[in-house]
Amino acid sequence: MLRGIFKSVLGESRTDCNSLHPLIAASSPSSSSSSSSTRQYSYDVFPSFCGQDVRRSFLSHFLEGLKTNGVNTFVDDGIMMSGSINSELVRAIRESRIAVVILSKNYASSSWCLHELQLIMDCRASLGQTVMTIFYDVEPSDVRKQTGDFGKAFEETCNGSTEEEKKTWRQALTQVALIAGEHVTSWASEAQMISKIVKDVSNELPSTDFDRLVGVEAHVAKLKSMIRLDSDEVKMAGIWGPAGIGKTTIAKALYNQVSSNFQLKFYKEIFKGKYEVHNLERYDLQNRLKKELLSGILDHRDMNIPDLGEAEERLKHQRVLLILDDVFLHDLKGLRDVIHGLRYGSKVIVTSEDIDTLRECGIHQNQTYRVAFPSSEEALQIISYSAFGQRFPPRSYLEHADEVAKLVSPFPLGLRVIGSSLRGKSKDEWITALAKLKTCHGDKDVETAIRFAYEGLSDKQKTLLYLLTDSISSGENVNNAIFSLSQSDWDAEKGIQTLADIAFISISGEGRILMHYLVRLMSIKLSL
Repeated sequence: MLRGIFKSVLGESRTDCNSLHPLIAASSPSSSSSSSSTRQYSYDVFPSFCGQDVRRSFLSHFLEGLKTNGVNTFVDDGIMMSGSINSELVRAIRESRIAVVILSKNYASSSWCLHELQLIMDCRASLGQTVMTIFYDVEPSDVRKQTGDFGKAFEETCNGSTEEEKKTWRQALTQVALIAGEHVTSWASEAQMISKIVKDVSNELPSTDFDRLVGVEAHVAKLKSMIRLDSDEVKMAGIWGPAGIGKTTIAKALYNQVSSNFQLKFYKEIFKGKYEVHNLERYDLQNRLKKELLSGILDHRDMNIPDLGEAEERLKHQRVLLILDDVFLHDLKGLRDVIHGLRYGSKVIVTSEDIDTLRECGIHQNQTYRVAFPSSEEALQIISYSAFGQRFPPRSYLEHADEVAKLVSPFPLGLRVIGSSLRGKSKDEWITALAKLKTCHGDKDVETAIRFAYEGLSDKQKTLLYLLTDSISSGENVNNAIFSLSQSDWDAEKGIQTLADIAFISISGEGRILMHYLVRLMSIKLSL
């Protein structure tokens, strides 16, 4: 998926000659700069290189690989040699997610490169910028110790420089050489190495929402095979697994991928408690659900259907996709009549925690897809997407994120909630969270994670979450909920966004507030 637009600036290289001597050090970032999780970025990658060594060879292929993968890269081609170049490059370095330093034999022969490296290492220390290294025909030990031909070039550049400059350059070279990177001599071809580096860069970057659905693509592929989209047979399939394992996420992803193949389609979420109206007989409840289902399939969701028989007859002549999410036994009578009346290659997907419910729907064992728990690698990715917005955690957070994932696994809902609650937190706050998780962690269940994240809410946020349970039970539109709560002096819009950010609620494409029933139950239980 494309993450950005490849960007270049016109002109000659900043690193092709020694005469350039920018005052970059004067613009080094302060310790008060915002954290990497909240900063605004202009670029994904800033490459630092010596043009005479790599511009027409390695660099051109590397930049093309980044471009092909949609990585937004700063390229200095065409910057005019004037005073404005300093501020442009300083801004580009500081506003890049990743700095890729290509260390080659003449890298240290350019004072420009050394100033640039100094700023990059400052940004790594103060802003948490990711720095990746490539050793191109140069030994890491020569870079670290400034020895060999690399050291000779460095000493020549140091002639006429201040002692402070030489000291900071040496520190920057020593630090960057200690970062594990790719060595060109370790690869059979540069093409293979470039492919690996581009993949590593992509893994460090935030991804689109669909990319964040870790492991879902494999689940969807298996379900597609089960329902045989190209067949004219009516097919049913069940998605089965415990609460919090991702049944709803899988069902929605499947619906989004295949719904265009059907004349009529309807995704129906069965809210626990929505039909538990004590003044109505069970028959009336089933009839109400049946009408709602038929209205949804026929896309008359705000209209009353006076003749159920006529509506059911219409469905017999249409190709229908029906997904029923979170079904329970007491809902089945109204659902079964509709399901078994479908024809012409219609497909029905039912999700439930209860295997008996699926059997009652007429879904047999060979039609049931049991959702497996995520692997340890997938668990880490879920934590990473939730906390950092990218597939893998930044290297400086990897150990902490991996430990959190192991403590919270295996439920995706719990992993998302915990990851979201740690978004934007410092490493010290991650360490504190780990200590708390270890003390409260008993059985590995999703409720432990929800409770942990709930305790991190303010009193006002906890109250808002509790108040939203009624809005969610009735399927209320988010705008209506905001208006209603605003009448009581709530900053409802901000509060709802905060709860969505930490994965306690979500907003459907139709604007309804959604909350997993486990979050709802925990909110009610803990607020009493």
